[in-house]
Amino acid sequence: MSDSNNWEELLLKVSKRFKVLADFDFLLFLIGIQELGKGYLKYSKEEKMDMINLARCKMFEQKGFYEQTGVDEEGWPQFKVLQNMEDLLPSKREAILKEAMITYFDEKL
Repeated sequence: MSDSNNWEELLLKVSKRFKVLADFDFLLFLIGIQELGKGYLKYSKEEKMDMINLARCKMFEQKGFYEQTGVDEEGWPQFKVLQNMEDLLPSKREAILKEAMITYFDEKL
């Protein structure tokens, strides 16, 4: 099955489970919540963006681009870059993230 079919299946599965119209950023937000480990709380817009960024880091870590080095005083994971992604087109970065998210949710759902 193609990655695009897997992606569409993932969006449908998450949409049904959470009774929302899931999209790329929603999946990243869910991953961020899961990885931070504090559960679903009322988050500010800035905190939501931090969750999405955390999820991106975790997904790129899964693909060998980043490595988690520890956590800060507030419990947020910290990362270091292992492979520079500056030369990757945004579409390639998105494809890497989608592939990592499919794997992540296959393991978690």
